[in-house]
Amino acid sequence: MEEYNLNPYHNHPESLETITVTPVMIEHLRATRPWVLFLSILMFISVGFMFLAGFMMLIASSAPAGMRGAAVGPIIAIVYWLIGGLYLAPAIYLFKYASSIKDLTRGGGDSAMETALESQKSFWRFTGIVTLVVLSLYALVFLFGIFAVMRMNRF
Repeated sequence: MEEYNLNPYHNHPESLETITVTPVMIEHLRATRPWVLFLSILMFISVGFMFLAGFMMLIASSAPAGMRGAAVGPIIAIVYWLIGGLYLAPAIYLFKYASSIKDLTRGGGDSAMETALESQKSFWRFTGIVTLVVLSLYALVFLFGIFAVMRMNRF
């Protein structure tokens, strides 16, 4: 089995098999559970409001045909639904994480710990990917803005 050095400041490697889960570790996880659950519930509520806002924009855009900008309503509705969909995945991961911590503290054993850590990993992976995508979009918008200004100054 391959040896891993979990502490880069430690001189001798320790096998992952020798690491045990202590009651203090479980207590730290238990103490984070209310906050994880709170944030997941807030995210579910946000998703609900975003879907509701999307439907409201759709309904508002179907008002009398003579209104200006009525065609923008469905586009905004779709944007709200997409953002709501993006919030749904991390909300589910956090909720699963909180549930697994609860199972662990009730004697769920290794499988509950593995599920908790897997949910936490999935949350952070998803959050990291979305962050990279958003930062890339910001960079593209910034570059597009610079080129647009340069082009406007040319004329």
